[in-house]
Amino acid sequence: MALDAFQDIFCRMIASSDYRARLIDNPEAEFDQHDLDAREKRRLTAMASHPGMRINTAIHRANRLTPLDQTLPLTCFLLGSRLGALLDRYWHCNPTENLQLPAECARFADFIVGEVLAFEKACTELRFFSAEELASRTETQPRLPAKVRVLHFQHDPEPLLEALSELKPPPENLAEGDFHLAVDARSDEAVFRLLDPVAAAALLGSRNAL
Repeated sequence: MALDAFQDIFCRMIASSDYRARLIDNPEAEFDQHDLDAREKRRLTAMASHPGMRINTAIHRANRLTPLDQTLPLTCFLLGSRLGALLDRYWHCNPTENLQLPAECARFADFIVGEVLAFEKACTELRFFSAEELASRTETQPRLPAKVRVLHFQHDPEPLLEALSELKPPPENLAEGDFHLAVDARSDEAVFRLLDPVAAAALLGSRNAL
């Protein structure tokens, strides 16, 4: 029995309903890529057609969604009806699971971009990493304390984040411009402060500005 190949196909059937459908429609096209005997092919074909596989896929998707929902709730809400298709593409490009919250948050953040996403990624890193770990990361802002970030927004972050925290759509008349939000996680509760241009420049220019 080609155990590795058998397990690989079984896991892919659970992770992707599209892959499972292709296997049902044309099993030989999928099996030809693996060293499988006739019994293994019969078993995999039978499992692919079993109604319970849909439940396995639903559980798998829920497990993969949980880290994103816990670390990026505002981004997920903001994506709205686009989230499902985006997750399908993301999971197709990243088929392996990583249930470590900071790692999965960072990987999804690299897949999409946006100011709310950057905010939630920064908050996740500040929450889960120590000051020493943050100081060793190349993306840390070098002139700031390790547990402090200054984030750039193209929209006024106060009404934007207030609306999203209540799971409401952002106001249509959000002010646009260059905004900077300081996130200070040096105490147990993170402190958020909207900076004026002078304060933002001072904070980014000196470690002693806080």
